[in-house]
Amino acid sequence: MIFTFLKKQSERKKKIELLTILINSIHIGEDQKYLYLQSLEVLDTDGIENLYREITVFVENFEMRELEDIQKQSFSSIAWMKKKEAEEKAQELNSFGFLLHNI
Repeated sequence: MIFTFLKKQSERKKKIELLTILINSIHIGEDQKYLYLQSLEVLDTDGIENLYREITVFVENFEMRELEDIQKQSFSSIAWMKKKEAEEKAQELNSFGFLLHNI
């Protein structure tokens, strides 16, 4: 997970590098990206740490929400498969019962 990777980073230089990559990859205007990247150059160590912490928490929340969605989708597909299997079994039993009744 990206969150685990982000959490392991401790060097200021690596954090700035990762923040730069994240800022470049988001879908915002080039002027706004430029301003964010410029702000990385003037932020002190505490500012970088706070920004990095906020980004890390955001990524963690995003990944958790994504995992919950995957679990819900998996549960729905499993429930649908069980329902379909039950319907098929009922159909087989009805067919078998019909055959026995006609014999």
